Amino acid sequence: MPLIKFDNAHLFLDKLNIPRLEVYYDHTEILTTDFTEQENAGKIEWREDGVYLNLKGQYQKGFMYIKRPYITRYDKNIDIINDRPRFHLVKCRTIEEQRNNGNFNNRYFWSNEPLISLFDYDTGNEYKEKKLNLCRNCQELIEENINNTEDFHNQLDINDIIIENNESQNTDIYDRPLNWRPISRAYKLEQNYTCEECNFGGNDFYSNYDKRHIHTHHIILNELQNTHRNNLKALCILCHYNQDDHHKSNFEKPRIRKELFSFVKKYKNRLIEIDNKYIKQFVSEYRNELNE
Repeated sequence: MPLIKFDNAHLFLDKLNIPRLEVYYDHTEILTTDFTEQENAGKIEWREDGVYLNLKGQYQKGFMYIKRPYITRYDKNIDIINDRPRFHLVKCRTIEEQRNNGNFNNRYFWSNEPLISLFDYDTGNEYKEKKLNLCRNCQELIEENINNTEDFHNQLDINDIIIENNESQNTDIYDRPLNWRPISRAYKLEQNYTCEECNFGGNDFYSNYDKRHIHTHHIILNELQNTHRNNLKALCILCHYNQDDHHKSNFEKPRIRKELFSFVKKYKNRLIEIDNKYIKQFVSEYRNELNE
């Protein structure tokens, strides 16, 4: 029978001062807003994987773009945007230079939409629903395979995508509580982002960004709404992958498979050192892919 009150989860969130489900903003709104205005209001947070906007207490991942760029001055064929304008995901060299030169404020907008509208700086003409390419300097700083705004939007986590046609539902499409992400984050924090099987974590990380390689696993596979501690386990992505055939199948999805191989390549020596029980077999089986 589905668990719909989440009593244990609520007590857990209360302890960590995280809002309960009934007052928690249950999805990321797809929107566009003035970046400088939001930054001045203290609602922007720069992270290694993107720029986040605090909306009603929930940080939402987005990108930056210039709403009024030079269009016809550089490219007469706006239907095929090649080199410019581009969008930005992180504080890359281009953004740093613009901020240092005073060319950043009141020019950029924050968005998480797949297609956006632009206004030509010279003519004022509006160009609707355009797909922008990612800044090359940003591409050097991120691990995700993102080429344009549609790629970015499609790779948002499921709980970042707006939930349509059922405002009263209490679970996402994976049958997890809508506040699963803060529950998961709080549990991993309580475990000091350390795998409960192989003990990888803590001081092993080269950067805080790599803590994304620690997942929160449901021990009972078909009880995804059960967020009691007895049903949760913090696992590194390699241990998570090896839980069963169901997980191995899920991890064949390109984004998470790429994350898995990135983790193993980066931390292979440490995983061998701590005697992770899956690392040697994984390296042997995927030696060619790991050496690419």
